[in-house]
Amino acid sequence: MQRRWEFRVLGSLQVIDSGRVVELRSAKQRVLLAALLMKANAPVSSYELMEHLWGEEPSGAARATLQTYVMRLRQSLDDLADRKLVRTWPTGYSIHLDDDQLDLLTFQRLRAEARRAPDLETEARLLGEAAALWRGPALDQISSLRMEQTDVQRLNEQRWEVLERRNDADLQLGRHDQIVDELRSLVAGHPLRERFWYQLMLALHRTGQQAQALDVFRRASEVLADELGIDPNAELRALHMEVLAGSAAPVTVQSGPSWLPPAVGDFSGRAGEVVRLTAGLRAGGTWTITGPGGVGKTSLAVHCAHLVRDAFPDGQLYLNLRGGEQKPVEPAAALDRLLRGLGVSGGGIPSSVEDRIDLYRDLLSDRRILVVLDNAVNEAQVRPLLPGTTSGASLVTSRAALAGLEAAHVVPLDVLPPADALALLRTAVGEARCAAEPGAAQDIVTYCGQLPLALRVAAARLVARPHWQLAKLAGRLSDERRRFDELSLGDLDVRASLALSYDGLGESHRTAFRLLSLVDTPDFPAWVASPLLGMDLDDAEDHVEALVDARLVDYAGRDALGQVRYRLHDLLRAFGREAASEEPAVALKALFEQWLDLATRADVELPHQSIRLEPLALERFDLGDAADWFDAEWLNIHAVITQAAALGLGALAAELVIRSTAFCDLRARFDDWEQINALGLACAPSERKPILFQQRGILCARRHDYAAASENFRAAQEGFAAAGDVWGEAYGWYGMGWMHEWSGRSAEAREAHREAMTRFEASGNPHGEIEVLCSLGAIERRAGGLVAAQEYLERARRVAGQLGDEQSELMATLELGRLHQFTGELQMSTSFLRSSLAAAQKLGDPDMAANIRLFLADTLIRSGQVPLAEEQLRQAWEFFEEHDDRQGRIWVWRLRSGLADSPDEALRLASLALEQAREMDSPPEFGRSLRVLGNALERSGRSEEAREHWRQAEETLTAAGFQAEVDELRLATS
Repeated sequence: MQRRWEFRVLGSLQVIDSGRVVELRSAKQRVLLAALLMKANAPVSSYELMEHLWGEEPSGAARATLQTYVMRLRQSLDDLADRKLVRTWPTGYSIHLDDDQLDLLTFQRLRAEARRAPDLETEARLLGEAAALWRGPALDQISSLRMEQTDVQRLNEQRWEVLERRNDADLQLGRHDQIVDELRSLVAGHPLRERFWYQLMLALHRTGQQAQALDVFRRASEVLADELGIDPNAELRALHMEVLAGSAAPVTVQSGPSWLPPAVGDFSGRAGEVVRLTAGLRAGGTWTITGPGGVGKTSLAVHCAHLVRDAFPDGQLYLNLRGGEQKPVEPAAALDRLLRGLGVSGGGIPSSVEDRIDLYRDLLSDRRILVVLDNAVNEAQVRPLLPGTTSGASLVTSRAALAGLEAAHVVPLDVLPPADALALLRTAVGEARCAAEPGAAQDIVTYCGQLPLALRVAAARLVARPHWQLAKLAGRLSDERRRFDELSLGDLDVRASLALSYDGLGESHRTAFRLLSLVDTPDFPAWVASPLLGMDLDDAEDHVEALVDARLVDYAGRDALGQVRYRLHDLLRAFGREAASEEPAVALKALFEQWLDLATRADVELPHQSIRLEPLALERFDLGDAADWFDAEWLNIHAVITQAAALGLGALAAELVIRSTAFCDLRARFDDWEQINALGLACAPSERKPILFQQRGILCARRHDYAAASENFRAAQEGFAAAGDVWGEAYGWYGMGWMHEWSGRSAEAREAHREAMTRFEASGNPHGEIEVLCSLGAIERRAGGLVAAQEYLERARRVAGQLGDEQSELMATLELGRLHQFTGELQMSTSFLRSSLAAAQKLGDPDMAANIRLFLADTLIRSGQVPLAEEQLRQAWEFFEEHDDRQGRIWVWRLRSGLADSPDEALRLASLALEQAREMDSPPEFGRSLRVLGNALERSGRSEEAREHWRQAEETLTAAGFQAEVDELRLATS
């Protein structure tokens, strides 16, 4: 069956291959595809594409990187050979599609046909089909500033224009009842589009719902006045007069008090909480909104109270209990105020609290009254103020959890989600201003920590200063030292709001909060407070929990080890640092040393290759599996390394880098490894730099940059030698020998390994001896010395087993599997390779596992088990793609070339492998790729070209010392 590609941009970007959704994992690849789809069937200049990908000032390497992205996009679309979809032009690239392959093209066609429709019925149908293509905002979650400011805005506007035209047609056709619900959703989601308000009002009016139509006009008037400071347009006002003229709708007059503060005009977000609260309040009972200061509890409560006013015709009471102040409102005073609101004169209010409670509840019985109690301090303050029956409802806000409030329904609030926070800023400042500077708007949201109070203050400053660009305020907020000065305007003060919680703490708890705020980690377990405060673990945990109760620290969940973890909100962290008088380097040193101690003990239990530090007398690591501990703590360790280096604790930071490298190697965290290694080298004492050079050499080798790896191994060997460190010098020699192997210099590799072996024996390092034996075995295998290879590898496996060294035993088993593949003992090879794969998976080493899958797939192909081989290749490919492992991809292409269904496909895959191998500094990989391309050429009937490629392959592999592969090539092509 012929494959069919389809694309969707009217919503999130979707790629569909013959009915199956294809995931494009790379964010840059999605941006590139989106930019091409926006101008489907027309060239898009390289400059424009680079601007979409990197902004207005792309780097000098951008054009070459763009070419790589185009190649990978073609690969994802299976378009590398034919290039029918993505085409190259002198000035850029284009994507070519039929109208029904892209929803945007279909949408544009339906819009045009609707304008030419012969009758209203047809127009409505075509517009409805166009509207139905949309699944959300255009190109949702595509990160491109240029696209957001141009294509996305334009497309979204076309969507609303189509909906307005479709609604007009339906109204003219008398379908008022059918579109009322959709119009309600449209005005809720787009309250500033007056046309939607008009259409909803007209639909209600024509279905005889005059009262509801008038209410729509009232709400539209409030929104337009609050948001834009304008009255409804002439069309809406004229319809309003028409409804009034024909309306006999009764006017409801409320009989009780209405104490609610004014409705929040720019309220946005919290959709789920609003639905839950409004439905709950209408049903009755007690509802509590809890959360830290500034999170928007009062705004949410007032907003919901206004939404349910119609359900409480006997009145709405509101009382600020001032729980965050030094003198909260006492229950007696609160009852006095509430009773007066219910019509009781001063002389009729009882003197005792108990009698006031009885009278209050008696007055509320059987009346539909809503009681809003804002900013409560605790349960004892609230209980006397709650109605005694279920005829009414009560809504309470508090920073405290109020967990002891009987039968209360709790709605916890955290900071706003990023999209809602941005929506709040847009609503308050104006769509046009935010659209003009989307990056600065996002920065403001980030610096405000998505805290509603902070966002409202920031917005108020911008509204008060219409001449300011958003970037100006964002720049001011970026300075943590003056951030709270910027977040203060009139009676809105973020610092004062947060200080209410901090000032209510005891001295030791305030100290704990300040010290925790100095730590840059994204979260932390409770034990962190122990070295910070110099107290035992139980007391430390009690202090952290007290900060949770005070809403200064958040509970962040449990990690994989079962530990409870906590975090500080960004603004609370900034507040704590502002309050701190402690010197960070002094205050945090004990904590950093504790993290180093744990990392050192965990590191001892991890597998190491090409550098194993000399053993230390350490307490056993007792926090569970060492790799799992590193997984749980990794973001914190990375942050501690960075912060320690910045605070001048360079030796400590470098040591933590050294003790974290084996974990990075095990989990293939190569980007993190590169970052921390660079930090370590920049701040390490001279005597620790050779270890860091050795570790950097391993990293370069993992990334197949053999030249850089050799340079680092040589620097390590020279540094160890200068310090008289025979143990370390052995590893330096071994690393250089390892790189000679990969670069096809077998004689130099043997010599370097002999130097390493001499030093491993002299320093008493049997683990290092095993690594050399494995490498010598591999060299002999490649050279055709199969008996010597087996002797080296059997000896390595035997010694590793005696030592209980799982990593070394894995390497020996792997090499034995590859040796038996060469000797044709495929069943034994499969057994050894499966055993080594299981060991790599047990150790949690995905890089090693992916490479073993390649060797296993090769053996399975040779033994005719192609479906099993394909599965191994699939799993290996997923890892290589995710980690951009070029050498791994080359191996997969070579193996799949031999499995290809057609000569053309075999040739395409072999060409890809050779093209990439040519760019690597690895003659063996180039020689192997030449051989595979020769095989594909022979299969295509191009025998002369095939023989020339085999000849070049033989020369290359012979020069590299890979005689066994040369012999195999000669046998296969003779």
